[in-house]
Amino acid sequence: MKKYITAEQAINIIPEKEYIHTFYSIGVLIGADWERIEIIKKIKSSDILELTGETARKIGHGLAIYNKNTKYLSQVLFVETNEEKLKKLERTIIF
Repeated sequence: MKKYITAEQAINIIPEKEYIHTFYSIGVLIGADWERIEIIKKIKSSDILELTGETARKIGHGLAIYNKNTKYLSQVLFVETNEEKLKKLERTIIF
């Protein structure tokens, strides 16, 4: 079951630090650090904000960001999250 969240919820679960790790999965993981403000802009301008599955969560990336016209996994940005805040969010909302 896919779990979608709001922009406000997404911003709340990203770490409160200057740079946040992200990756794209293009057969291999291509990672990069983004400035927090740039991640917030990406969150606010994207169509879909989804909590990730077990595999991405295990490596600390609990948020997937993409648009309605996304066709390939390689177009999904996986974003580092604060696991404690993410677990709290999951306990407080019904999906």
